[in-house]
Amino acid sequence: MAYHTLWSYLWDLVDDGIEDSVRYLGQELGLDAISVATAYHTFQQLRPQRPGAKLLTANTAAVYFQPDPVLYQETVLRPHVAALSRQANPLARLAGACQREGLDLISWTVGLHNSHLAVNYPRCAERSAYGDNLGWSLCPGDPDVRAYLIALCRDLVLNYRVRRLELESCAFGGYGHAHYHVKDGVNLGAVGRYLFSLSFSPGCLERARERGIDGEGLQRWVRGQLDQVFAGGPPLEGSLEELVVDHVELQAYQTLREDLVVSLVEEIRQATGAEVSFLLMGDRWGAGIDAARMAATADLVEILAYVDAPEKITHRLAAMRETVPDLRRLVVGLQAYYPCAVDADGLLAQVEAARREGVEQFSYYNYGIMPRPNLGWLRRCILA
Repeated sequence: MAYHTLWSYLWDLVDDGIEDSVRYLGQELGLDAISVATAYHTFQQLRPQRPGAKLLTANTAAVYFQPDPVLYQETVLRPHVAALSRQANPLARLAGACQREGLDLISWTVGLHNSHLAVNYPRCAERSAYGDNLGWSLCPGDPDVRAYLIALCRDLVLNYRVRRLELESCAFGGYGHAHYHVKDGVNLGAVGRYLFSLSFSPGCLERARERGIDGEGLQRWVRGQLDQVFAGGPPLEGSLEELVVDHVELQAYQTLREDLVVSLVEEIRQATGAEVSFLLMGDRWGAGIDAARMAATADLVEILAYVDAPEKITHRLAAMRETVPDLRRLVVGLQAYYPCAVDADGLLAQVEAARREGVEQFSYYNYGIMPRPNLGWLRRCILA
């Protein structure tokens, strides 16, 4: 049985009228669920369907609901609430509207990509081997960060009746994707970029000590490797897998990173009792995501199949079978607008290609970003 949801922003639903929007998405389009951003990073959004001004900008990462302060007593971090949700609580309205219309509410939760908290709680941020605050990513090795994200997820499940927690950015962030425009005139190479992305936060170093890993020694070794590049030497290239295997402390540290990511998701599942879907964004080395282990830990895993042809969907799914043998446990994200889909037939062909491979769960991007006529394309995909 196919299951279809639509990634949405709360501010778009508010501007269109929450109750009217939910009624249209459920009754007219036939969606099974709405995936709404409950915690989100900074953004600038082009909104083609809005009359007048077309750009909406948020300069601060925030949550889009009213948190229950009692749940955050085990962490120093405090959620920053977006202006949209300070006086009113539109997420509560959305939860009620979904319940009345028989739609599931999915919490699309950006966990650790949070420049506001990384700057205001610097001890909790990822840190390079040189001590740089990477500025946009909280570190999953920090106990306060883990307690914060667990509290956030519990808050959403307990107080907003979300059916599923959809976790984005619940891993290491690393160097490169930042709040600011990156100015970078050095070719670090694949190995160099990996080394510069390793987090040596206080939390990670403490966990390394608990495992008998010489984290400080590894940190000095990483700096030594990168110093050569920063001094004008050649980029550090080569196989990341061979690099890790050949260096005992680095291999142990990489294993620690992967353990921190998968255990955080498991702790969220246990603390909330909710269905958890993990968005596979980021690789094993930079993000610390072992996709096979994550598929065995989370209830579902998701991929973004933002491609322009059904045969590319088939190819992506063939590559996923080793990680997720049962593709019914995979959510496929599709972009319902140019350049990935130029008409309803093209989007439908992608859905049909995925269904032939055994996929039953689909999420479409994005209610407030796609031109209004594109929403009608979804109905054809749902009814197929």
